Amino acid sequence: EIKEMIWETIEDTLSELPKEQSSVFIATEFEDRSFKEISESTGTGVNTLISRKRYAVLALRERLNELYELLKNN
Repeated sequence: EIKEMIWETIEDTLSELPKEQSSVFIATEFEDRSFKEISESTGTGVNTLISRKRYAVLALRERLNELYELLKNN
């Protein structure tokens, strides 16, 4: 049940992010693509992709921390 809540939080958070941020996160973490590979296929610079992923990670970290605090206090 907790695992389901975690995945739901991840999916919800990714769906709320700008497409540029969620897509680079999904590509690097779930599709095992490199920043270089993504850069070559999209024409977007590697540093820009890294920055977009950073924003996605920060959003996910915040939402998952909220879930952790909620679960910890119950």
